Parts: sequence; C-alpha cells; structure tokens
Amino acid sequence: MYTKKEGFASADFDPKTVLTIPNIITVIRLVILPFVLVSLNKGQNIQAFILILLAGFTDVLDGFLAKILHQATTIGKILDPVVDKIFMVTVLIYLYVYRGYPFWAFYLIIGFEILILVGGYWMIMKHHQIPSSSLCGKIAVVIISLAMYSYVVDIDSINCFCIFGINMKILMVLLGVILLFFATIRYGFISNREILKNNENKVD
Repeated sequence: MYTKKEGFASADFDPKTVLTIPNIITVIRLVILPFVLVSLNKGQNIQAFILILLAGFTDVLDGFLAKILHQATTIGKILDPVVDKIFMVTVLIYLYVYRGYPFWAFYLIIGFEILILVGGYWMIMKHHQIPSSSLCGKIAVVIISLAMYSYVVDIDSINCFCIFGINMKILMVLLGVILLFFATIRYGFISNREILKNNENKVD
C-alpha cells in the first residue's frame, strides 16, 4: 500500500498488491492499444475513437475502484501513469506519421513526458517517493486527448472550424502543450522542495 503526504506517496512495494482489480483494469488499456492502431490503419476512425474512449473509461474506472475497494497500491500508482503515457505516446506517433499531427507539438510532448518519467524514476530510486499528478497536468492530458480525438476522427467541420483565425485543432494542441509545460515545471519544483525537506530531516 502507499501513504500519501503533500503530493507524494511513499514507495513501499508489496508484491502481494500487484494483482489487484484496479491494476488489471489498468493493463487492459495496453490490450486495447493494438486494436486502436489497427483501426486507424484501416481507416476505421469511428471504431478507433470508440476504443480510445473505452481506454479512457478504464483510466477513470481503475482509480475509482482503487478507492472504493481500498486497493490503492504503490505498484498501481506507478503503473497507471506509465500505461497512460505509453498509450498516448503510441497513438501520437501514429497521428504524427500518418495524420499530420504538428511536429513541434509531438516533440515537445514527448520531451516533457520523458522528463516527467525520468524525474519520477529518480525520485523512486533515490528518495523512495512518488510525486502525484497535478490538476494542471490532468487538464493538459484532457486537452491533448481532445486534440488527438480531432485527428483520429478527422471530420471536415472540425478541420475548418477556427477561433480568432486559428484552427481549432491547432489551438487545442497549443493549449495542451502549454499546460503540460507548466505541469512539468511544477513537477520539478515540488520534487526539489521535497528533496530539500528530506535532507533537512536527515540533518535534524
């Protein structure tokens, strides 16, 4: 199990907590992923869209069940965001290569996600703590996901819709990248603050 304090969870691994219902549901997202790619490759956009929505539902469901079943575990807290990133990045790669997803947004999102993963891994290995996701990060993921959906469905009315002369799809991508940037900065700031606190406690 894990204990949460000031945005961090203590990384106290218990092998008995690996095969929980929430963790199994989390892994189901990886099972859905190849079917999404096959659907996209066949041009079955609506089917791909539905599968991505289903994956999103499992993301909500695993967190809900972890709370009501009291099965929130350290493994689950690590597995859930890692699976989310694998799913999102894989779909983004396809959209970048085949659907015209903006190259600048693709590389920025990949860069920020790598920074967060490396930072999280370092916190676990060195300080045995797991930073929790922020509201800014969650909103960023929602916006980026909405932009992804628009490239998956690829409807002419969405492609032509503009706000202040800016294409709606590009606007959502830009907003998502900006929010992810601030979430990454916050992640680093809180991690640094927590490290300083730990060092002070060791000195005391």
